Amino acid sequence: MNARTRALRSLIRLHKTKVDQAKAAMVEALASEHTARIQLESCQATIESERQAAMSEHVSMDDFRRWLPFGQEAVERAENTLHSASQASEQAREALMQANAALKAATSILDRRMEEEKEIATRRERAEIDDLSRRVRMMPG
Repeated sequence: MNARTRALRSLIRLHKTKVDQAKAAMVEALASEHTARIQLESCQATIESERQAAMSEHVSMDDFRRWLPFGQEAVERAENTLHSASQASEQAREALMQANAALKAATSILDRRMEEEKEIATRRERAEIDDLSRRVRMMPG
């Protein structure tokens, strides 16, 4: 194996590491997005629960009106957190796609290189066989 092929193999190992790192980042980003979505749903459910309590007169409507801006603020913060988490997931997805593309490109180059080396070796073998064949024909018999 020549230096160029060794370098390509090293590059592929590096790209595989990058793919693994990108996958881990993607998993983490998706988990954060999921957590943010659950938090938003929880805040929205709390508002609905408090509204139902006020409607059924378990809580006064005035208390609900005073509390509602805080509940809406919590929903807004949760929406912002979810938006940020979704953007992070999209960036992680893009990074993973790029890492996979780079790995595929390096692998393709190595495959072509290995095929070229195989063709060169095959040509050398044929040349050796042809040379031996000529020598045998030239020998007095």
